[in-house]
Amino acid sequence: MCGRFSFFARRTDIAAAFPFVLLAPDFDAIVPPRYNIAPAQRTTIVRSDLHASLATWGLGIPHTFNARAESVAERPLYRRSFVERPALVPANGWFEWEPTPSGKRPFYITADDERPLLFAALWELRDGSPCFSILTRASRFELAPIHHREPVVIEPADALHWLDEHTSPQQRHQLLVPRSDRAPHFYPREVTRSVNDIGNDGADLLASPTSAESVRDLPLFPLSPEP
Repeated sequence: MCGRFSFFARRTDIAAAFPFVLLAPDFDAIVPPRYNIAPAQRTTIVRSDLHASLATWGLGIPHTFNARAESVAERPLYRRSFVERPALVPANGWFEWEPTPSGKRPFYITADDERPLLFAALWELRDGSPCFSILTRASRFELAPIHHREPVVIEPADALHWLDEHTSPQQRHQLLVPRSDRAPHFYPREVTRSVNDIGNDGADLLASPTSAESVRDLPLFPLSPEP
């Protein structure tokens, strides 16, 4: 997973999709729609108290905005958080980039029914403020040709179990493995290259590319592995 996602669902959408999340009455006023969230920016997370609150994406250390699900429990940086500080990150979709000779081609990825998603994450405090890392795993099916990693999506039926601080590490690991009976199918589509600039943020970033942008190129070089 690359370092960009969107979260523009409004209070009624979130309540319908995730009725267990506790939302402030003025949520829509204090959390504006975001279409191009990047590391070091603040967005909504849900912790074990089930309240939606704001936190910074990344732990203030390079390459900590994502963490590999396969090894997160063994890494000293994440080991304690994996046991004690699970979180969920609501999102509408995320972006991946395919390298081509003419530049990176962005794709926007959503559930095929466009329902909001919950990314598995871990949180901690840095300088007194909450921050988080999103967990990723090897991409499956339709996403593998675009990027070799995808965020771990937790299904709503498993969300309370993931957030429960008493869930054992073994049980938590099981929730990170895709389940055929619940794993959503994803729909990737090419979007405008305006999303490449983190200074851009608006619904127009999800528009189809111009004819000049959408010319198909073969990858120039293989994707580099995620740290």
